[in-house]
Amino acid sequence: MIPSSVLLEGEYGYHDVTVGVPVVLGSCGVEQIVELELDDELKKKFRRSVESIQEGIDILEQNGFFSFKKT
Repeated sequence: MIPSSVLLEGEYGYHDVTVGVPVVLGSCGVEQIVELELDDELKKKFRRSVESIQEGIDILEQNGFFSFKKT
């Protein structure tokens, strides 16, 4: 298990945002995203981090740097 920045697809209650979480890495890349139990304080801190990352993504999209839309 190692911390890595990965796209969340429901893990920790978040979708379509890339954030650092513990993962199990294998020879072909990420095999599993590990969801740890977070107490209320850690949940708040994690939420703030995810919101900050999402704000950065939104700014980049609004300024035409890329489009992150699922097809």
